[in-house]
Amino acid sequence: MHALRANYQAAIWRRSLQSQPFVANPTDCGWMTDEDGKLAVNWMRGSPAPDAVMQLLSCKCVRSCELPKCTCLSNGLKCTDMCRLQTCQNKAIEEEPVAQQSDSESDVDDIEEN
Repeated sequence: MHALRANYQAAIWRRSLQSQPFVANPTDCGWMTDEDGKLAVNWMRGSPAPDAVMQLLSCKCVRSCELPKCTCLSNGLKCTDMCRLQTCQNKAIEEEPVAQQSDSESDVDDIEEN
């Protein structure tokens, strides 16, 4: 995102002597608009790290996970299994996947039974 913003700024400077320069939309170049319609820096598009790395992050909370002490909360993350406090309210809720059997699998089961 930083490279997009730097390239956008360089393009503006490069065209600064033109009487009617073409100026690209800044929201396509590493910027975003905030609630007031002002330009703000768009720091990143995706996750700050791969999911495998995110699971290794942990906080050292003892009694409860609260701002500003909890590093997970202060970074906008859910607590993981690596965190010291295992009974906090900031843990991600994991849903177990439900196995679904397709029609073709049930047909194979019927054939095998006969």
